[in-house]
Amino acid sequence: MNDVNLRLRELPHLEAVLSSPEGAQLLASYQRSVVVNQARALIGEIRQSLLDGRYAGETDEHTVARLLGDRLNELCAPAVRAVINATGILLHTNLGRAALTSETCRAISEAAAGYSSLEFDLETGRRGKRDRQLARQLCALFGCEDATVVNNCAAAVMIALNTMARGQEVITSRGELVEIGGSYRVPDVIPAAGCRLREVGTTNRTRIKDYENAVCENSGLLLKTHASNYRIRGFTEEASVAELVELGSRSALPVLVDLGSGYVRQQGLGELDEPEVLQCLADGADIVCISGDKLLGGPQAGIILGSRDWVERIRRNALWRVLRLDKLGIAALGATVTQYLRNSGQGPVSILATQLSRDADELNLLAADLRARLAAQRPDWTFEIGKGTASVGGGTLPDQEFPSQVVSVEAPHLSAEQIDAKLRAASLPVIGYVSQGRLLLNVASLLEGDNERIAAVFGELDA
Repeated sequence: MNDVNLRLRELPHLEAVLSSPEGAQLLASYQRSVVVNQARALIGEIRQSLLDGRYAGETDEHTVARLLGDRLNELCAPAVRAVINATGILLHTNLGRAALTSETCRAISEAAAGYSSLEFDLETGRRGKRDRQLARQLCALFGCEDATVVNNCAAAVMIALNTMARGQEVITSRGELVEIGGSYRVPDVIPAAGCRLREVGTTNRTRIKDYENAVCENSGLLLKTHASNYRIRGFTEEASVAELVELGSRSALPVLVDLGSGYVRQQGLGELDEPEVLQCLADGADIVCISGDKLLGGPQAGIILGSRDWVERIRRNALWRVLRLDKLGIAALGATVTQYLRNSGQGPVSILATQLSRDADELNLLAADLRARLAAQRPDWTFEIGKGTASVGGGTLPDQEFPSQVVSVEAPHLSAEQIDAKLRAASLPVIGYVSQGRLLLNVASLLEGDNERIAAVFGELDA
């Protein structure tokens, strides 16, 4: 009998694994059916690895039960873990975009901890509308007639298209047939919403006359999409919202604007190369769609602003229930908007604005403090401060960078990639980036208290 066959014979049966002290502890900690199914799968994988010559570990029931415990721990790890963002990208899509203020987090916690008045009218004692109060707040902030919300801006555009131009042509510029993260492509979304795409103009130049020449009996909507994640520079031209509104008025066609970013001026954000929501609405767009997180600094949500007639039609669309925002999203967005309404202009409203408002002196102090803390934890490592750049991210302001400071990390006997891997595997992962053979921690995206937390992580590393 060869060695593989011997090891296969030694591989324990399911009951032997479950009957071991380690297995009994797992049965006391997890649902029995889950333990049994995972144990059966693990034994099968070890058997196949033995046949393939890829497994060299022990095969007794105690070892297999310990491996099963690791597997179950990994299975029950949180779906979303807290991390420290040291990338310098403030609205990092992969890291959850906007960090929320304590007031917004408190509103989420209160809504999650018990029952709420989500769809209950406290005045009448009857069923209410879940977006009623939030709509009032959004109208007050943006000066529009009505508003509603869905789960993200892509959903907002989808339901607006489906409501305003189902079965008809949507006229839009070739230069605005954008693709954003996750393969969301405007030329795909328009037919998916039940509309027909009518492209006009060219990639870099589209005049109002191009739209006017395309208007016919099949036309249903004029669409303008803000290219938030790229820029075309040089020999360019585009029709303004005001021009489209004027054409829409003459042609009896509504105007839908997908702004994506919800830029509202506040201290810290300053003057950004982004169209303002208020101006777009003032120009007369029938519906404007923006994100709850990009630049507004709130939770992910699709905010639909505009005329009372069109917003009410969108609410009555069957897709609204499919795409509607849940109670936690409504609580979070409501708290975010309330902070804007209560802000007197004396300081930034969002954490994003607070990050962008840091001047050179603050960034220098932040970097110096981080370097000192890390050096105290790892005196045999090398930490240096250097210049870096930061960006807003999240498909926003693609060609605008802001000065920042970075702390480079070098360790004896460890490459930058190895340090990076150790930080990602920590109990509180620290996400930096590798550049020119060094691991860099960019302080622009750090939150209050992150320096202390990063230092604690470095103290725990097994290097």
